[in-house]
Amino acid sequence: MKTRLLPIAAFISVSALAPVQAAESQAYVTDSYGEIVRDNYGSCVRSTKWTADTSIASCEKSTSKANVTKTTTNKAIKSESAKEILPAVKEDIKGDKNAAYVIDANGMTVRDNYGYCVRSINWTKEIAIPKCEGWAEPKPVVKAKPVIVEKPKPVVVAPVVKDDAPATFRGFFDTNKAELKEAAFAPLNNYVDYLNRNTDKQVNVVGHTDSTGSAAYNQKLSEKRAEAVKSYLTAKDIQPNRITTQGAGESQPIASNKTKEGRAQNRRVEIEILK
Repeated sequence: MKTRLLPIAAFISVSALAPVQAAESQAYVTDSYGEIVRDNYGSCVRSTKWTADTSIASCEKSTSKANVTKTTTNKAIKSESAKEILPAVKEDIKGDKNAAYVIDANGMTVRDNYGYCVRSINWTKEIAIPKCEGWAEPKPVVKAKPVIVEKPKPVVVAPVVKDDAPATFRGFFDTNKAELKEAAFAPLNNYVDYLNRNTDKQVNVVGHTDSTGSAAYNQKLSEKRAEAVKSYLTAKDIQPNRITTQGAGESQPIASNKTKEGRAQNRRVEIEILK
């Protein structure tokens, strides 16, 4: 019967991967079964409490033996997944719930002697920790701020201010008289109020007569009638420079001078508001 001899590398590999019980010194990282954690090359993963005095001989022997095949193994790993082998991250990395890596008692990801995170059997690319693999951290998804569309402001249309001018004034007189009748006082008071509200306004007072008498006489009489209205307004504190007067005589009748009623309508004073 022939005995088949295994290659020396195979003995080294088997001995390197054999379970080793942890010593009380806690010089090595242990898993939940109390077994010392091995790195990807079969070396015992040393803890921060490791010293030469607390080391386990079998761990250190396996480490030295593992170094024999380290170059070959490392080349094999790099050739299979060269894009994934990146410089190790130096800072501590906290393990996560996916258990893609071996975690120590403090919840931190275990590193091998070369600084790489020790992967567990659950490792996949989908649950890998980017820092462990040397990948760029995924950028956080920034939610776009909702666009707030402001409601258009209502267009305020300025109200059209109507001219609040009083009704057209016509004051009538007796024959050959220039005295205002009492019936003219109320309409004239409306003009006083208007001129007080509109201090930029001015008025023109025009006197008229009927055709009785001479034209020259009627001209002077129409002027006196216009002055009578001006005197009333100035007595109500309207400035004289805001009032102009003129006489039209008998030249602008609004009714026939052949009748008594017509002549009465022609004996008048009218007020015009100047723009």
